[in-house]
Amino acid sequence: MRGRGLAGLGLACAAAAALLALTFRASLPGRADFSFANGTEPKTLDPGRATGEPEGRIVDALFEGLTSRDPATLAPAPGVAESWEISEDGRRLVFQLREDARWSDGRPVTAQDFAWSWRRLLTPAHGAEYAYLLYGVSHAEALHLSRARAARLRGETLLAFDALAARHAAALPPAAWRGFVLAQDLVATLARTADEGARAALAREAGPRRDERAAFRAALLAAAASHEAQAAAAETHFGVDAGAFARGERQFVVELVAPIPYFLDLTAFYPTFPVPRQLVEARPDDWFLPGHIVGNGAFVLEAWRVGDRIRLQRSPSWWGREGVGLASVDALPVENAITALNLYLTGALDWLPRTPADLGEALRERPDHYGGPMLSVYYYRVNVARPPLDDARVRMALALAIDRETLVRDVLRLGQLPARHVVPPGIPGYEPPPSALGFDPERARALLAEAGYPGGRGLRPLGILFNTLEDHRKIAELLADQLARNLGIRVTAYNQEWQSYLATIQAGDYDLARSGWIGDYVDPNTFLDLWLTNGGNNQTGWGDPLYDRWIRAAADVEDFARAPELAGLAEPERAHTLLAQLRAAEGEPRRSAAARLRLQLLREAEAILVQRAVPVIPLYFYVTSGLLSPRVSGFHARLAGDRPNLQDLHPLRALRVTR
Repeated sequence: MRGRGLAGLGLACAAAAALLALTFRASLPGRADFSFANGTEPKTLDPGRATGEPEGRIVDALFEGLTSRDPATLAPAPGVAESWEISEDGRRLVFQLREDARWSDGRPVTAQDFAWSWRRLLTPAHGAEYAYLLYGVSHAEALHLSRARAARLRGETLLAFDALAARHAAALPPAAWRGFVLAQDLVATLARTADEGARAALAREAGPRRDERAAFRAALLAAAASHEAQAAAAETHFGVDAGAFARGERQFVVELVAPIPYFLDLTAFYPTFPVPRQLVEARPDDWFLPGHIVGNGAFVLEAWRVGDRIRLQRSPSWWGREGVGLASVDALPVENAITALNLYLTGALDWLPRTPADLGEALRERPDHYGGPMLSVYYYRVNVARPPLDDARVRMALALAIDRETLVRDVLRLGQLPARHVVPPGIPGYEPPPSALGFDPERARALLAEAGYPGGRGLRPLGILFNTLEDHRKIAELLADQLARNLGIRVTAYNQEWQSYLATIQAGDYDLARSGWIGDYVDPNTFLDLWLTNGGNNQTGWGDPLYDRWIRAAADVEDFARAPELAGLAEPERAHTLLAQLRAAEGEPRRSAAARLRLQLLREAEAILVQRAVPVIPLYFYVTSGLLSPRVSGFHARLAGDRPNLQDLHPLRALRVTR
């Protein structure tokens, strides 16, 4: 029955598919060696501004970082750096760049190119959403934020504190204090203050006592001066002789604040890739377009025809060009899943990364289908800056009124798992916290009534924004119906094209917005540091001082262990036990204890998301479900050791096609 249904689909759409295929083929001569559906148009091909999967696949082919990903294992492998050394304490890395690394215009790729590109990523005016990835590098966070933090402390923060103190002559109400700390992002801003009184005040529910307020005010001014000094030092030294800098043409030195277990994965991730300085400075807005772009990857950009395709050609200047099996690659921006499937069935595509949900069961029977678990979560952002979504009870009610089991069983049907956490399963060593996000309409209605909206009365209509894709529409419409039936509220699903959708989310002009996140590296931090207050990819308006504290503590466990602030822990006994183990150990046992404590701190952070705050509503964990032409080799649906390819990453440089 399944085979017959699939054949029927192919016959019904054959004419449309043929016309589409002819339209695509007509705009560029010939067919590329390898062609795949890329979902939508990339918003940019600038590694320092890209953030999405459609951009990432192309940028990863056009540029290369210090390290790359081994196609068979996805482990860090040599890239522009042919080797590297890591100090015993894990805080200093020295990368040796290969002599034959070249830009596509023939110039050598140098350590200075990396130093300048990393500094550019951190320059505030650049506006990179991924700048925070480098905060673990010495001076990086100061370069990106300290000037703005100093100005804010001297101005807005000081005025807000004086106003708060004037309104409350006695003790500060805990809610008012927490709101002030959150609005001024004080956990991050005062993270490295030496003022013990200020640190103690931040940790208390009600902040500084009346007799401590003058001292706390002075601490704010001292912190402003400290940030100005940090900014001056960062501007003088980062990329020059500290943080991340060149030592000659072929040595790139990176100094870390604390060991980062996944750092060599970051250097294989496109935000850390080099860009050609002279070209970027000459053409800052369009340097990455055809006719201008210069890259250092395995491919070069031949054409970018919006609505048609991006055509890549094998680079004649890449150091590993002899091992690249594809002479040309086409990436087609096909948003409609059925259209993409028909292009695949008619031979216009070699790789379909996402199969239509409606046909998932039938397609899984095909010999060219591949699938498995994926390190990715599908969720809805909640705009907490918009009433009534600023009330955590309303957000929790929405999350509890959604039946995820029905969603994955009746709509998605590819083996996706209902998500009641933000971090997907499969990360070694990480145990997620208990979650409050099960399907519980009765409790959802009680929370909504407690928030002042019994039976949904008085709650304004809400909107669910999604980027144009049939599966997103089906999910949004199902959830809108569930929220209407279970809570009595009116919800409307509406779509925007990819570029408009990104701009709308960036502007905060939405209620609920469909989102997804594929782990940039195999670690819970890649899902959890998204929600830091004012984080570049946060875009919910939410923040929590306690959440920020646990994420920052996990970034430098040894520093946390020297002066641990344990107030607010959901699981204090576990943390105390792990702290004791860390303090009692040396050498490798100490590093293992630090790793366990780090994961526990991340677990504490996730507990805030899924037990009380709910700035995002996780819906399901993705699975891979794609179709791959039998003529393609070098594609690893499962990695060496029969491990799942959790990130569904397949470097184009490793693929081969048999005619």
